[in-house]
Amino acid sequence: MNSPKISSLRLSLRLITIYAIVCLFWVGFVDWVAPNIIAAAYDDRDLPILNWVFRDRSLPVEHYIDRWNVIAAAALLAVVLHLAIVLFVCGNRKQRVRFLDAAQPSSHANAALIIFSAAFLAVAVLSDARGDYKAYLYQWMAVLGGANPWGQYGVFLPFGANAYGPLFNVLAPLAWVNPLANKLLFTFSYLVYVIWLIKDFAPSRGIALSWPWIGMWVLNPFPWEQIAYFGYFDVLVALACVAAVHSLVGGKDGVSGTYLALGILLKYMPIVILPFLVFSGRRFHFRLLNFCVGVVALGLVLSVLVWGTSTFDALLFNATRESDWSIYNIMLSSHSPLRPFLDSSNVGWLRKSSLLTAGLGIFTWCMIRQIEPVLSSALALLVTFLFYWVGYANYQMAFFFLISYWAVSNWAQFERRYILAALFVSYFSFLTILNLAMWASVQTIFGDETLILTQFILECALLFGLVQLRPKASAE
Repeated sequence: MNSPKISSLRLSLRLITIYAIVCLFWVGFVDWVAPNIIAAAYDDRDLPILNWVFRDRSLPVEHYIDRWNVIAAAALLAVVLHLAIVLFVCGNRKQRVRFLDAAQPSSHANAALIIFSAAFLAVAVLSDARGDYKAYLYQWMAVLGGANPWGQYGVFLPFGANAYGPLFNVLAPLAWVNPLANKLLFTFSYLVYVIWLIKDFAPSRGIALSWPWIGMWVLNPFPWEQIAYFGYFDVLVALACVAAVHSLVGGKDGVSGTYLALGILLKYMPIVILPFLVFSGRRFHFRLLNFCVGVVALGLVLSVLVWGTSTFDALLFNATRESDWSIYNIMLSSHSPLRPFLDSSNVGWLRKSSLLTAGLGIFTWCMIRQIEPVLSSALALLVTFLFYWVGYANYQMAFFFLISYWAVSNWAQFERRYILAALFVSYFSFLTILNLAMWASVQTIFGDETLILTQFILECALLFGLVQLRPKASAE
């Protein structure tokens, strides 16, 4: 009788062989068949639906063939990443997904996760480079060309200013391999996180998941739009935040501080959760603080050595940028009752004092109530989003990840909170629709002020719902 290890090895070899054959057929199609189809469609010699794709022939056919080669190579990368996911899903025999219905076989869950992963990767490839991802590509190409990734502070680069940390620039070489390589990395990262939550983390805590609850991560439109379609890199920042909290709960203070530092070096926003982690568990986590500050300092020093003091331009830009899609836009609107008392010269003082006051207030509340690290970190981010002067949807990714992690960690409490779960899903669905409408320049029947106020009210409702939860002592 074959041992489980031998059976697992044979399964892995079969899967690798199947995927290798698929890749070979795909390479042959890309090199020998597809260029002829594209040329024929370009000359109106193919199917009407393909001819319609090239209705605008202002560019030469070589342009479309080059774009096809980029997408085809990205599809090949996606197949390799999907193989890694399949091996992870099928090879993880230590933990099985537990269902409320004990008769439900885990093979159904495996199939669902594999199909979900394939669809998610397919959307990432077929949607190409959109929105802010185009700006990422411009900035990465600038880095590879030896240019200053931040440019002159206050001058907007094409597609917008670089407001990110130095670690963002380390992603540049992958863009040289393929323009969609980083987008696939972001997509793969989310898939691994979701599968880990469902296949590993939940069973390790003895949690029984049901299909409706699994759908909260698999079918929620927010990650589909933010990660698979638009390719925001905030998913890496979110993973760093979750890894920091998970390591702290596991008693690994140094690892926790390192993960948090990596998130800060990607995008400075995670620094707001540092005090919540350092003071969690009724003690001062000196080792976490040392590792976090040390790694951040090292990253900034290395960046200064390479790009000079312009490294700090992003910090200055984030601190002084104009209000956009935030509650302060409503305060300055012509319909605001506060408009006579506010103008562009004093609103800066108001927004900084509001953010600081709200941050200190939620920190004090979390320390007094001894809120666990994951929930206190999520609350810190939510309060920051409420009172920060830029309210873009992609900023919410770290909050989405932390609440997902908290929900599984406290499943017995969360699964009975149907109103909170509905609010959670509704809020992120609202952000999804809103972000798609903004990028598509769709004019809604509501004005921007109404939509901003709706987002602010939903955030306040989420904050109220979360602070009403029964406090759970943070980890020592």
